[in-house]
Amino acid sequence: MRASRRCFLLFLHLALVFPVVRVNRLLKRKSLDHKRLCVCAINIISCSNLHLENVTLNLPNHTSVLDLSFNNITKLLATWTLTDLNMLQTMLLNNNRLTFLSSEAFVHVKKLRYLDLSYNGLTLLDEFIFEPLEDLEVLVLFKNHISKIDRTAFSSMGALQKLYMSHNQISRIPLEVLKERSKLDTFKLLDVSFNKIKDLPIKELQSMRAWMKNGVYFHNNPLTCSCELYKLVASWDIRMLSSVSGFADNHTCTMPDKKTKEILNITCNDDKILIREANLEQKLLLDCDTRQKYMEKRWVLPGNISASSANNTKIKEGGTYLEIGPLKLEDSGVYTCYANNSSLIDTVQITVVVLNYTKSHGLEDLKTAYTTLGACVISVVLILVYLYVTPHCCACWSGENTEKDDPGESLHSSTASLPLAHGEQEAENGAFAFRYEASQESKDQLELNGRLNPIGEEDDEWSRDSRNK
Repeated sequence: MRASRRCFLLFLHLALVFPVVRVNRLLKRKSLDHKRLCVCAINIISCSNLHLENVTLNLPNHTSVLDLSFNNITKLLATWTLTDLNMLQTMLLNNNRLTFLSSEAFVHVKKLRYLDLSYNGLTLLDEFIFEPLEDLEVLVLFKNHISKIDRTAFSSMGALQKLYMSHNQISRIPLEVLKERSKLDTFKLLDVSFNKIKDLPIKELQSMRAWMKNGVYFHNNPLTCSCELYKLVASWDIRMLSSVSGFADNHTCTMPDKKTKEILNITCNDDKILIREANLEQKLLLDCDTRQKYMEKRWVLPGNISASSANNTKIKEGGTYLEIGPLKLEDSGVYTCYANNSSLIDTVQITVVVLNYTKSHGLEDLKTAYTTLGACVISVVLILVYLYVTPHCCACWSGENTEKDDPGESLHSSTASLPLAHGEQEAENGAFAFRYEASQESKDQLELNGRLNPIGEEDDEWSRDSRNK
């Protein structure tokens, strides 16, 4: 009884192993007979789960779907197919052991639109690796070991809409994919979640349109915490962008103490999300940055006033932008853009704060300050010159040439001559001594019973008149 059971088990084992050995022997031939091993349904060929290794297939030209998943393929060379498959649109190579892709691996399938390379062992993407795939729309690369991506790897893929690269070893976001498609209408998704990205290109991501941000997924990465990162994620969360709102708990970062914290729970002092500040008399341009590109947009001003009926507003590019200005203090408030299409209703709210001074006010104050300072300096210099610089006497004012017999000289001439009579004394004793002595002598000479002695001499007539009075 035991012997018969053993024979049965041995027979069963051979029955299971023999097809695998037979398939492996067939692989060593020139090409694989897909009709005998694969499942064919008109233009769909499935060679899945056959333990295939390095394949060479002779497929019909009308093949549109080829499934080579769940095999043991390690290399994909240019010789994997013998003919051009211009009708092939979907190719499944997931769950293999791929570690190498030839630069000519896809030269025979240039019309491919969907390529699945997930669950393999790829470690790098060389330059122009996907160059022939100009019509490819979806590329699936998650669950590999990719750590290096050449910046030209996706450059020729102008039709690419979705790129799945989660669960790899990537240390940077392939920003070139986003830049090259920023002006295209077809981009929908870039998934780099569950990688090893520590820093994001925050400025570049913030500058993108909302309909592109909506498809950039970067959760579950060891990001470094910062207020800039918080502002990025918080602004996307406020806008209810799918890439953040659907994975809020998975957006974490590493604090300086090595602890992991949810990005939205970071405390930052300076929070100016969706707040625009402007000066008086300035013009301000508000952006209705919606989650989808083509939407009907309508602006509403503070006080629930339609933008189309306001005097100082101008709607541009079908509502994408709203220009306000020249600004007044009463223009401060919340401006709302309502957008909708057949599949989405979106709302954008922007708080405008008008500051109580013009843009050039600060410059004018600075000019005034410099003018005042210059005037003060000039005044100080003039005072110092007046106090310390010695006056120069002219020969025409000397005592010898002064006519004493002209008592009718003007008061101005008399008073002007007084300091000149003491020029030498000033030179010897300094300016302050001169002014003090001159003032004392002037006091003795200027007024005698209301009369002025213009030449400072007490002649007989002067003395006699003084005594009579």
